[in-house]
Amino acid sequence: MQAILEILKYTIPSIVVLITALAMMKYYYKSFTMDRDRDLTLQDRKKTLPMRLQAYERLSLFLERITVDSLVVREQDSDYTCREFHQHLLTMVRAEYEHNLSQQIYVSGDAWNLIKSAKEGILNIVNKAAMQVNPDGPALDLSQKIIELQMEIDTSPTKGALDFLRIEAMKLMDR
Repeated sequence: MQAILEILKYTIPSIVVLITALAMMKYYYKSFTMDRDRDLTLQDRKKTLPMRLQAYERLSLFLERITVDSLVVREQDSDYTCREFHQHLLTMVRAEYEHNLSQQIYVSGDAWNLIKSAKEGILNIVNKAAMQVNPDGPALDLSQKIIELQMEIDTSPTKGALDFLRIEAMKLMDR
């Protein structure tokens, strides 16, 4: 019995020291891992934030370029018939959209959905106007009809998407 007490006298303090050391090592490892993860997140943010902000800039520019006023004025050509101008406008909007497709990976799903909806809204206005004019008439007739249809709508299809992009971009910068 005396031998068992002698063994316990040395073993119990050793076990307590071992458990304390293990607990401290676990705490240190957890702290080290959290610090490392935070540093990696900050490094990633420093790299991705400029790319994300550039995506918001490019998508804002896309939306500005496809607004009815900008599109009609920029692409107007007196040599076009309404049919040719209609096709040209559709091609330009789709080309602008395809040029910016890769930006969707940098913005939220909601933002991208609004951008797609804005593009579709503009295409709908152009198509609707094209159905209301003589296809062989001058392109100016189609331009006027597009602007008239835009004025009948309370807000531009691109306005909501632009506002949403601005809000998201501001949130990115506030983090």
